[in-house]
Amino acid sequence: MIYIILPVFKRVELTGRFLDSVRNTGYAVTFVICDDEPKEYSNFSKFCDDLDVIALKTDGDTWWCKTVSTGIDYLLESLSDSEFNSSIIIIANNDVTVDNDIFNILEYLDSNYSDIIHPETKILGTDKFVSSGCNIISWFPYVTKHPMHLQRKTKVDMLTARFLCMKGDVIRRVGNINTQLLQYHGDTEFTLRASREGFSCFIVPGNPVFLDDNDGSAIHQRSLSCYLKDLFDDTKSNSVKQKYILLSTMKNKFFSFAIVMSMAVNGLVKTFIRRIFG
Repeated sequence: MIYIILPVFKRVELTGRFLDSVRNTGYAVTFVICDDEPKEYSNFSKFCDDLDVIALKTDGDTWWCKTVSTGIDYLLESLSDSEFNSSIIIIANNDVTVDNDIFNILEYLDSNYSDIIHPETKILGTDKFVSSGCNIISWFPYVTKHPMHLQRKTKVDMLTARFLCMKGDVIRRVGNINTQLLQYHGDTEFTLRASREGFSCFIVPGNPVFLDDNDGSAIHQRSLSCYLKDLFDDTKSNSVKQKYILLSTMKNKFFSFAIVMSMAVNGLVKTFIRRIFG
């Protein structure tokens, strides 16, 4: 069985597009939609009656990490151990769509069910690839390499979770998403933890997911003042505190702080370059 855990907040139209694109593959999939809406929104009711959807309601404002964790907890509690372990669990984001052959990537799981895989990512309507994961070249200074335009499956240290695929047994052994984190880095921390514990993370070629990119992400940040402000906002990907929480699960406090400062300088330089060269 294939289960797709999908956090939803406000982006109801995008969620519908994602569901339809997966349904068009013809695969039997159960969607576990975890809605992180405050009371003034009514996203939850839009999916309750779909036969292939399990709709879960959180208390609102739980953000990405707690929302995905809620979906995983639901499957752990509702499936037998053997059923959960043998199922394919996909953690997805609702800002992507897939083509009809996306599940061909699951062939890469056949040889080793301890793998975690993610397809490449393309910007919707373009030929531009963006990162699905990276290798850490150096922790301090913090330097990463992001493989793209792949001809073969490529091992990396960490993956994003636009369409993160694994057997349930991997989640059972690695553990749930870290809810000490808020909106960002939960996928990074999970896959880094898996790599550290002997699991292999791969980006696989052939069938990318297509990102509906609205230029709102940190990779488009050109304002130095906004970047500096984001360093102290826990809901932003550049948050110093959130990155420290991520790293402190793996490194000692001093080294974690040093790496975070390196990340902050790295991001500042990238923002400056984007500001100058566009």
